[in-house]
Amino acid sequence: MSNNAYNNLTNRQRTYVDAVRLHAEDLGIDTTKTDYSRAELRQVSMKMKGKIWIPNWITHDQSRRVSRGVFSIPEITTSPSSDAVGVPANTDDMSSTTDAERIAESILVGS
Repeated sequence: MSNNAYNNLTNRQRTYVDAVRLHAEDLGIDTTKTDYSRAELRQVSMKMKGKIWIPNWITHDQSRRVSRGVFSIPEITTSPSSDAVGVPANTDDMSSTTDAERIAESILVGS
């Protein structure tokens, strides 16, 4: 699943997905999967809001229903877009010369 899936979520939906990511380790929830049980999501809701209610955008969307009490939320395994957090998505592929350095060099060479 691409970053577009996460980016297409509303702010409230992103908040819940981010809460799952944030609290998953403490709650023993595996975030490398895409399907989550009602019990797992209730744990997150309790941690986040102090209530067991899972957001309607998950429970009422038939396309997210995998089986009874199991919902597909592939956005959890997707990291937020680099634009959303202000960090390049993959710094391994970046060259040591930044765009600003190349522009400055071309200006100096051209003058």
